[in-house]
Amino acid sequence: MGKLTCATVKGVSFYVPDNVVTNHDLAKLMETSDEWIRERTGIQERHIANTDTSTSELGTAAAKKVLAKTGLEAKDIDLILAATLSPDYFFPGIGVQIQDQLGAPFIPAIDIRGQCSGFGWSLATADAFIRTGLYKRILVVGAEMQSRVLEMSTRGRNFAVLFADGAGAMIVEASSTNEMPSAHNKVRGFIDHILGSDGTGAELLAILRPGFSKGNSELITVKETEDKAFLPVMEGPQVFRAAVSKMVEIAEQLCKRNGIQPSDLNLVIPHQANLRINEAVREKLGLPKEKVFNNIQRYGNTTAATVPICMAEAEEQGVLKKGDLVMTLVFGSGFTWGANLLRW
Repeated sequence: MGKLTCATVKGVSFYVPDNVVTNHDLAKLMETSDEWIRERTGIQERHIANTDTSTSELGTAAAKKVLAKTGLEAKDIDLILAATLSPDYFFPGIGVQIQDQLGAPFIPAIDIRGQCSGFGWSLATADAFIRTGLYKRILVVGAEMQSRVLEMSTRGRNFAVLFADGAGAMIVEASSTNEMPSAHNKVRGFIDHILGSDGTGAELLAILRPGFSKGNSELITVKETEDKAFLPVMEGPQVFRAAVSKMVEIAEQLCKRNGIQPSDLNLVIPHQANLRINEAVREKLGLPKEKVFNNIQRYGNTTAATVPICMAEAEEQGVLKKGDLVMTLVFGSGFTWGANLLRW
């Protein structure tokens, strides 16, 4: 046995609702078309949950799948990290609900609010916890129920065509090693992370009400409810530019810090916000299409769930293989961003 401890991926799975909504379905509800949506987003269809399903239940379904896949039980988990921007309740978060629904021991369940960056931030957190020796096996969940804040009309189409429901889950566990994982050896595990945020962009992509913001005496007023102030707002062009710029910047930064070029990566898994964003990032990094995995075409933007859904599908398809050098790239509301480098 080695004297060092690193964090490795034990397994990853995902769950999406059965109900599939195509672009043609949306065209019946608003002024849009399959061609319009594909051209601007790359999305062809997405999964939308029924109203009798909650975000925590989506997360629990994904968690149960990864436990079964890895031959583990809920009692084997030491810590739950849950990433979401669409919790069942204003508070508490979904972590404690997933713990309860799984029948896990009375372990800590921490919610991480990184929005679209949430899963990437959670992976960095899991890695840090394991390196300290505090926890040995961590369940990381990204789950979202976006459909509840989508206005299925022409007024709301900029959001309605993009977002969807789904969840992904990963088991990250401690492994003993004589040599820590690096970009230059074949040791499996997490190598490095970059996380960041810029609060000056907080209101460019947000749900501003309800909330405890300055100048408001109530969580939400009757008039705000009537005006649907609880719907999301987005300055699309600014978000697009910031996402491309920051994802390219952190990818290059992480490569430089670890003495590699983007071409040395076996696979890049970016957040699935918009296919045009990911294509712009790919081109700026000089990568061929086969080195960047996208599945937004079938699932839309599931926010904190996009990365684990991509990982699970890429592995199933044989695109992501044991020993591959992998980088994830995320960018979301806040603004927030992150990159994870790992040996699969």
